Amino acid sequence: MSIASAIIIRLLRLSNMRSKLANGAQKTYEEAVSYNEKHPFVMPKDKKAVYEKIIIKTRFGEYPCLKISQKDSAANRAVLFTWGGGGLLNTWKSQLGSAVKLGRDAGVPVYYPIYPLATEHSLLDTMEMIAETYRMMTKNCDPDNIAVIGVSSGGSQALNLITYINEYAPGLNKPGTVLCVSPGCVPFTEEEKERMEALEAGDAMVSADFVYSFEKISGFWGKYPDWVQHPTVGNYTGLKSIRFYYASNETLAFAVASFKDIMPKHGVNASFYMKDKMFHAFAVCPFFKEGKEAYRDILEHLKQQS
Repeated sequence: MSIASAIIIRLLRLSNMRSKLANGAQKTYEEAVSYNEKHPFVMPKDKKAVYEKIIIKTRFGEYPCLKISQKDSAANRAVLFTWGGGGLLNTWKSQLGSAVKLGRDAGVPVYYPIYPLATEHSLLDTMEMIAETYRMMTKNCDPDNIAVIGVSSGGSQALNLITYINEYAPGLNKPGTVLCVSPGCVPFTEEEKERMEALEAGDAMVSADFVYSFEKISGFWGKYPDWVQHPTVGNYTGLKSIRFYYASNETLAFAVASFKDIMPKHGVNASFYMKDKMFHAFAVCPFFKEGKEAYRDILEHLKQQS
């Protein structure tokens, strides 16, 4: 472990972030609603990229998607970036910089959907909006040249996009690859729950209680097919490749064993980038040694697509 990563983890523990995300479903919901009211979507005004707002139409409303590009962005490749926030928090702004940097470093346009959250919509609504964003992208770019990158709860959305297509849009071709950074999954089996709770002590950010709170809050909208909250039982048939990025000690790494089991059964070439003694979503934090190494790996996988 580098000195910088040790300092980051120490600061995360001192911030008591994990406890703040373990206040029970009701308080978590109330805090999420309050946060979201204070952080609505607005068009970025910085000059770090060229921003275009695209309106995505769904059965239940219209939602913006940012197209983020540079003057020299490739015209034949694209990235769909699904940001994280536990599925509850409208944290699009805090992760916009990561999307801009990724697009610039990879030389591709990035599509950044501002999707509906579980505080106001069902998870299937969320997936419909993301799937419609992806469908729009395929009109201008060969699906084989589209990569889907999801971070945290956005990682579960990247996974669920494949199952959603298989279940609801079978005529839509799958993306060339999916890259999942610490995807936020709810355990499905007792074995998965045991693995998650055993890992919790080593995680400076995400608590098992928060995972259970998300399950309860998102369940308010009714009964889902199992895969919606539990991507470890999804249908990934037709996906060519997927790569996962995890801290081996993080709470959400409980899903690794399950994904290692299910992906080959669906014919998916799955690989795993694992690092000990790291923190949740470290792979998109390229400002210390381990984060830079993981981020370079992400860029290498994007280059392999071209």
